[in-house]
Amino acid sequence: MKNTAVIGAVSPRGLGDALQYYVLIRLLNNFFSEKEITFLCPYLKDGVSVFRGLKLNVHLVDLDSAGYLAFWHVLYSFFHHISALKHRERIPSNGQVNKPRAPLKMIRAIHRKYEKYFSSYAVDKFISSVATRSFLFDAGIFGGHTICAGIYPYIHEYEILRSAVKGPLIMSPISVSSMAIKNLRQENSTLKNILMLKRLKQSLQKLDYVYARGPYSLKILRNYLNIDEEKTDMALDSGFGLRLFYSNIIASKSLRKEPPRIVIIPRKDFFYTYNKENLYKPYLNALVKLILWFFEEFDAEVYLASQVVREVKHFIWSDQAAIEDVLGLLRKRNGNQYVKHMKIVKPRNLFDACRLYSCADLVVTSYMHGGIMALGLGVPAFFIHPAMDIKVLDVLAFIGLNADSLFIDAFNANSLKAGNVVERIGKILENLEYYRKTVECAVNRAMPTVELPVKTLVNLLK
Repeated sequence: MKNTAVIGAVSPRGLGDALQYYVLIRLLNNFFSEKEITFLCPYLKDGVSVFRGLKLNVHLVDLDSAGYLAFWHVLYSFFHHISALKHRERIPSNGQVNKPRAPLKMIRAIHRKYEKYFSSYAVDKFISSVATRSFLFDAGIFGGHTICAGIYPYIHEYEILRSAVKGPLIMSPISVSSMAIKNLRQENSTLKNILMLKRLKQSLQKLDYVYARGPYSLKILRNYLNIDEEKTDMALDSGFGLRLFYSNIIASKSLRKEPPRIVIIPRKDFFYTYNKENLYKPYLNALVKLILWFFEEFDAEVYLASQVVREVKHFIWSDQAAIEDVLGLLRKRNGNQYVKHMKIVKPRNLFDACRLYSCADLVVTSYMHGGIMALGLGVPAFFIHPAMDIKVLDVLAFIGLNADSLFIDAFNANSLKAGNVVERIGKILENLEYYRKTVECAVNRAMPTVELPVKTLVNLLK
């Protein structure tokens, strides 16, 4: 029996991250039994409801990502292993998540007492170097993600899991945000910048194979982070794999005549995370102008949707805050008669989201995976997203879709002008059937590569 770890880099509270994990687990189920797969993820207990109605044939383990306390990850694995050997009980699955409390309390107490004496870098470097290897997986695979603002959590995640996996460790398709690299240079000293980049390179080089979502991230991995060409390649983002398991709801229906149904997924956080808050108002203005145009020209059904299942309470940059900002500006623009006709939707889980997007004629999104879910279901998607974040451009380039037709840079003031946004999206609405067929052909052509990371892992285990 091969004990295989599926590792989530971030919480599954976001639909996009949850979708990647779910597809990855389902693909692994083709090769491994439930007893052989363990899904480890930060804050899994808080986000496990996103999988409601879906059978997860894995053991579930919650990793509380307490900043730089990589020690917690190792100790948790150790205590879990000892418990498993002692009681011969497997971890419950299907929504039941295990999380020992005593070790976590002990670690936090040590942290509070001694944190002032050590930098997080020094503590984590020491702990990672002497991490216990008493609990080991035979193989592991990371769920897809983007190395973005704050690269440090990714570094210690890679290093600690590398110490817990004795066999092959694969990275599912990732993107490397050029904004993250730029911010690292601006926010840290030259010495710290050098040390962090060196450590990121080293942690990635220890993986057996790294997949990128597209050519831009592949170039960064090979040319900037010095990952061997023989250990890197491109593959379709795992999220597209939903069409393998949701074929019954793929939008194969004929195009509806009237009225068109539009789903808009707004976003607020990245404008403030990357100090681009001056562009948030033009972004809202463009969305409101677009909504008014949808109503006035097409009498459309317009949905405002969230991409996060369980948001952090009182988070001022949340999806809900973005939706409220859109509605507030719409009311100020004498759009009260339209506000009452708009539908506000917060999907409770992945299946809810799939049903919502599959019934749309067009999805306008500021979340990459909102668009990926739509494209995977055969629905055209238009992205309003930062170009420097790379990941959307990675995906579009890899599957062969024209970014000039389906993408606007959210951090470009000229691109965000309301007239430009309406014109660009208008061209898609005028040619929906053409774009639907184009999307379907592009996704079908790239679909075989969605299984590459799992097949690579299986081959390396032989």
